[in-house]
Amino acid sequence: MITVACVLRSGGIYDASWVAKLQRGVARYLSLPHRFVCLSDMDVACERIALKQSWCGWWSKIELFRPGLFAGPVLYFDLDTVITGSLDVIAAHPHRFTMAHEFYRPALLCSTAMAWEGDFSAIYATFLRDPVAIAARYDSGRTDGRIGDQAFIEDCLSECGLEADTFRDLFGERSIASYKVHDCRKAPPPDAAAVAFHGSPKPHHLTSGWVIDQWI
Repeated sequence: MITVACVLRSGGIYDASWVAKLQRGVARYLSLPHRFVCLSDMDVACERIALKQSWCGWWSKIELFRPGLFAGPVLYFDLDTVITGSLDVIAAHPHRFTMAHEFYRPALLCSTAMAWEGDFSAIYATFLRDPVAIAARYDSGRTDGRIGDQAFIEDCLSECGLEADTFRDLFGERSIASYKVHDCRKAPPPDAAAVAFHGSPKPHHLTSGWVIDQWI
């Protein structure tokens, strides 16, 4: 059975209602048997796995790779993702490690959506050794503009001799679409399984249209 996971860290714009909306979207569009879980330091209306670390912002996602946390395949979405189409093909694929691509810089990887199966606890172990220094180095954008948890994950995979696949290459350019880059104002792309709301606007900024119908 596939696990669909998300992460909610207190202190930001997200709360348990975002988790519930994502869970409903997954339930609507994933017909395969699945388990939906949220790693969080807050109460949520689904299965919760407690966050153990005090890592802020996107660095909380690194806890997804804690050793022994999941058995079987995992499909992850950021909370500002709206599910808009069938997830069955993506969920059934035998992922080694798959990530979204950076929508403005397509050669880079993005952690707004990820899928994997196997032990990637080396990512967690590496970050755990010096989280403050690593976060500071990657949050600065370094010299190549690659930033945050997604660049760190990509580098960890590279150190293990693994190049991540992308949803774009496996399932099409707009399988994980960008609300802005793919101009989803009037409707989501018909071939999109999900639409990512990176930056602004977020789904809660919109008051009418398809986003409200799909997200609420």
